[in-house]
Amino acid sequence: MSNGKTLVVYFSRADENYNVGIVEVGNTELLAKEVVAKTGADEFKIEPRDGYPAVYQEAIERATEERRAGARPEYVGDVDISGYDTIFFGYPIWWGDLPMVVYSFIEKHDWSGKTVVPFNTHEGSGNAGTYDILGAKRVGATLKGGGFNMPGSVARTDEGIKMLDDWLSGL
Repeated sequence: MSNGKTLVVYFSRADENYNVGIVEVGNTELLAKEVVAKTGADEFKIEPRDGYPAVYQEAIERATEERRAGARPEYVGDVDISGYDTIFFGYPIWWGDLPMVVYSFIEKHDWSGKTVVPFNTHEGSGNAGTYDILGAKRVGATLKGGGFNMPGSVARTDEGIKMLDDWLSGL
């Protein structure tokens, strides 16, 4: 890992989640908080300006429409990534892709010279090729660590957190 400043950027959705039920903290956020705790990194959570519905089916419908339209939803606040050398970047997989609000964040920033360490949650699709998408979108950045992915239902367990910690130790 770099000796410079580290940031954890992530998007996560709480409320009703597939395969885990109703949760107060989203699956990806659980992992992001662990990365912050283990690395001492700063953090920024991507919060959509127009939050997703709490009911899973309604959230699916909205996210599906955003994807079809190629939308770039606005998010609340921002972080200046220019002062960071290493950026852990976390997100859930939604229908084999990044959530559209994640694209909004990626496309807004200059990733030149950054080391990006991706991690994601899913319920069966692994990283769904998103690490390649990140490589293409983050022009000038270096992807490090091969990425880390796990089912959201596993992220909620002690075993899942241990797997994340082992991955972090290997970086």
